Amino acid sequence: MIPIPVETEAMLAILNLPKEMANNGIFKEHQGLVLEMIHSLVLQKHYDQATCEDLPEENPLLISFRFGFCFLMLHSTCEFLNLKTLGEGIVKTVGLDQSATELLTGSEIEAFKANLELRALTVLSSYLNPAGMDRLNELKPRQPRLIRVGVI
Repeated sequence: MIPIPVETEAMLAILNLPKEMANNGIFKEHQGLVLEMIHSLVLQKHYDQATCEDLPEENPLLISFRFGFCFLMLHSTCEFLNLKTLGEGIVKTVGLDQSATELLTGSEIEAFKANLELRALTVLSSYLNPAGMDRLNELKPRQPRLIRVGVI
């Protein structure tokens, strides 16, 4: 199987999204953008393998690129999707009587997107070019540093 692009139905299964979303044209529209994003982050030889070679299902490159593609697809489209909402956005909580619905805020969506990008780059870390490694290092949570405080 060719690792990327991932078919919409398979992507929805990997991301545990409803099958009804397969008819949403947004995934097809963003496919080229996601492929270009991956192309800019990985080494050329690995990108060529992922887009051209028919690989066995247990191949690590196939698995990494498929998951990376799916995470980056959701990263690219999440703010445009209506996931079980009455209006715009992604549902955070639903009240007991279905009348109280709380959506993710803009900052929560940005944090969600950063987490998706971090997961994608972590999965693709063996295949990243220097720009991809730099981006991965930017997204990694920083370790707490020891701070010395003196009282005068």
